Amino acid sequence: MEQIAERSADFTGDGLLAFYNSEWVKFGDSTRCIHHIFDYLNRHWIQREQEEGNNVSDVSTLMFHLWRDNFFMQIRNTLLESVFNLMTRVRDGQVVDLGMVKSVAESFVSLGGDEVGSSSKKMDVYNDYFLKPFIKATVQYYSVESECLLNDGTIIDYIVRVSERFKEEDERAELYLHESSLPEFKQALTNTLIGKQKESLRAEFKPMLEVHEKDNLRRLYLLLRRLDDKDGLEPLRAVFSEHVKQAGLKAVEQLSVTPEEIAFPTPNLARLFVAALLDVHGTFTKMLHESFLDDPGFSKALDHACSDFVNFNAICPPNENKASLLLATYCDLLLKKGSAAARKAGAEGASEDDNLEEQLTQAICIFRYLKGTDVFQKFYSKGLARRLVYEQSVSTHGEETMISKLKEVSGVEFITRLARMFNDMIVSKDMSDEFKSKSGVYGEVPFDFDMKVLNLVSWPYSPPDVKLEVPPVLSNVCEQYKRYLDDKHPGRKLSWLWNIARAEIKLFLPNATGPAAKNGYIFQLTTYQLVILLLFSAESGPGTGYGTPAGPTLTYAQLLAATGLGEDIVLGELEIFCKARVLNSSMGLGSDAVSTSATYSLNVDFKSKHLRVNLANMKKSEQKREIKDTMRAVDEDRMFTIQAAIVRIMKSRKQLSHRQLIEETINQIKPFQAQVSNIKKTIDQLIDKEYLERDANSRDLYNYLA
Repeated sequence: MEQIAERSADFTGDGLLAFYNSEWVKFGDSTRCIHHIFDYLNRHWIQREQEEGNNVSDVSTLMFHLWRDNFFMQIRNTLLESVFNLMTRVRDGQVVDLGMVKSVAESFVSLGGDEVGSSSKKMDVYNDYFLKPFIKATVQYYSVESECLLNDGTIIDYIVRVSERFKEEDERAELYLHESSLPEFKQALTNTLIGKQKESLRAEFKPMLEVHEKDNLRRLYLLLRRLDDKDGLEPLRAVFSEHVKQAGLKAVEQLSVTPEEIAFPTPNLARLFVAALLDVHGTFTKMLHESFLDDPGFSKALDHACSDFVNFNAICPPNENKASLLLATYCDLLLKKGSAAARKAGAEGASEDDNLEEQLTQAICIFRYLKGTDVFQKFYSKGLARRLVYEQSVSTHGEETMISKLKEVSGVEFITRLARMFNDMIVSKDMSDEFKSKSGVYGEVPFDFDMKVLNLVSWPYSPPDVKLEVPPVLSNVCEQYKRYLDDKHPGRKLSWLWNIARAEIKLFLPNATGPAAKNGYIFQLTTYQLVILLLFSAESGPGTGYGTPAGPTLTYAQLLAATGLGEDIVLGELEIFCKARVLNSSMGLGSDAVSTSATYSLNVDFKSKHLRVNLANMKKSEQKREIKDTMRAVDEDRMFTIQAAIVRIMKSRKQLSHRQLIEETINQIKPFQAQVSNIKKTIDQLIDKEYLERDANSRDLYNYLA
């Protein structure tokens, strides 16, 4: 050992490292040889002495102690200085042999061991004489470089350079450092390059977000991820969430819509609104994947921001649940025939069903953020009912796909009624076919007749309050179908939903020209319109002028009495007829044509570019009324839901304080966010109904009354 130590004095720098590694290899070979010679001694006598607690070591351990005490301790400072100089050159970009550093580090580990090959090696020599000085030298080097980078360049340049440095150091550390020391080394490097500059780094995050610098955002994310979550990523997530929220609010605010559309949303507004939401969500979902590597914290921040701007924005004021209405309208556009413009083209070669499914998936993405899913359910069920009853669905597959997706998100209970509506349509078709096949039993049907029998519990319809005077040609067929239904299902009550029924009638006008003279005009009408129009083609009736070429003339009072309809309904239908020039009014044209004092006659000079004329579309006033009625029904259902929740809670708990009852009620109700004012109002109602009572000793406590 003394000779090796004397010879080492002739070397410095890389030469010393090469000499040390060469001698270490020779010494290692000699040690293993001697260890095998004394293998019997090591395995028996030494092992027995160690088990008895005597302080003895095997031969190889003694050999390493000789190397450590007689050679290593004399040259360790010079040896480490050579290692640090070599590492400085590596970090400065020079090409050197890192294997020498690895060999030196491994020798430090071996010199601290009690037993060769033991898994419980002591790391004292490695930690004290290599790791700590190595980390200190590394911190000094990068402290200087960090200061220079910030003084000479921008924070972006710093992020790029430090990201490269971490990559280089991580790769080198894996090569020559012991695995147990990697966390400590990386933590020291992180504190030096990131921890001291974290405020400057975080300040650069928002400007990067604004210009969508995805590569630099990813570098910054990877850097700050090395810090504790509180100091590193958590502040960024808050900034990210607020930025996404503001981007969503701005996107909605920039939509070109009128105040009337905001008050009563139109299908066009629904399409623009959902497209804006999807654009913002898609942009930041892509950023989440590319820049933040789908980090769960950033994903949660994105969801929180989306929930805010989807439900509350320039179009959707708080507590109005307008986002739910708009999304339901958008889904109706996607799934209804005649709305091809709303269904954008998908990937090349994809089928129409695939494109539709992709858009429905996007709609469900927005649905997940709604805070009033019960409102969505109400309006969606109304749209679905219209599509099924009027056979307007673009495809059965699309309808089933949407319901399946809603089931995945909201559970079976959410779609139970929707599924029953589909089942009713299947049963109705079978019954309609059977009725037509039994025409000899119940009588001939003089026109095409399609009946749909709906279970009112599942459908968003209720029988009208009017007593319609059904024309004989229609009432006879209805009576036949009623007899068929009584025979098939005795005891069932059949109510006619004249308000949603539709009819087609072919009308030949005396002065028609061209194809219309030969084929006539086909009018698509509501039942109410049909009843009114048939009065003008009848051979006799309450009016005057029957049998003349111009046909009969009827007053408003005669129409009212002959149809049995309400005043608002008759005036509304007359307005449609006069606006379409199907009927003439004695008051002329324009907004004053429809009046209770006017008389009406068929316009025998009616002209249209189309042989098929649709007058059955829902009027704007009806659409507004439907929205108001549906929202009113939602409010009533919510009050019943709150009542049921409070009764369930109190039945289980028996006694609760006011604060606890409100908190548990809010937590239990999922389809919507219950307002505290509504909960208080419901509590008072339940006290009046004697479900609850205030405690005699404390007005803040409620007791359940069995």
